[in-house]
Amino acid sequence: MVPASCRTEIARNSEQCTAGAGDLWLPGRACRLKPQHGKRRRRELPAKRGVIYVLTNRYFARNIVKIGMTERTATLRARELSTATGVPDDFEVAYEQIVSDAITVESKVHELLADYRLNKRREFFQLPTMKAIEVVRSVAAEYLVDEENEADEIDVLPGFESRMRRWLRSDLVAVSYHQFSDLCVVKWVTQPDLSSEGAIEHIFDLSVIAGHPLESVPPYDGRWFSPVRNTPEENARELLVLDAYSMIMTGLDILSEEAMRYVADLWELHKTEPPIQLSWRVVEQRLDMWGNNEYPSVDS
Repeated sequence: MVPASCRTEIARNSEQCTAGAGDLWLPGRACRLKPQHGKRRRRELPAKRGVIYVLTNRYFARNIVKIGMTERTATLRARELSTATGVPDDFEVAYEQIVSDAITVESKVHELLADYRLNKRREFFQLPTMKAIEVVRSVAAEYLVDEENEADEIDVLPGFESRMRRWLRSDLVAVSYHQFSDLCVVKWVTQPDLSSEGAIEHIFDLSVIAGHPLESVPPYDGRWFSPVRNTPEENARELLVLDAYSMIMTGLDILSEEAMRYVADLWELHKTEPPIQLSWRVVEQRLDMWGNNEYPSVDS
């Protein structure tokens, strides 16, 4: 449970749905109508930005991958799927890409890989992971988001270091906030191996965090980090004071394993909200100095 003071509401599972009169709405996906006269019709929806992903699971049969889309992050979607009954182990993200029209990209990929699909009502395919990634990447290339020209970017790593340096993961090398006309995301870069320049860029869609305290102030779009209501600078400041427990629960993985355990124990075991600003004080001083200083001899 997220602390009440942060008013954070974890977005519902994107696969939950509600049925209406003659249609079925899946959040983030096209609206499918019941077939009439044996044919299925699809209602056209506006292009919507999202993430196309490829997931794997080491306990599935060889070369089984899941290819789908989400309006949040592939990491969070993988976590949701991993909690389902009958899943022997966690799903892992093999590939993810933000695209300008996630519904169309997903549909085109599924059409291209129709011969590899295990069940027409499921998003599982049997083919080598790298081949699946190549197909997804080739289709996504036509719908890439022009991040350089479209987004406002703010470096927030110095702010996080000032606030909680001790809690940040040791392989973290960059954290930045990006605001598009309809999307707010955080990107962080990790460098797992010090001996290699290879790094991993993680992308987190902040729309997963809903229920802003200013929800009664128009224009309101239901999001804590709103590209409609707030300027990039205002959203960046909101990000820098986001409580650590909400980071953990939503998949904003910039904290170390040690910090995540500590924060979770504070709230779940002791019902204590983690501090927003960490503090410290010197309780011991250890001298370790080199130089030409002369010290008294042991015989004096």
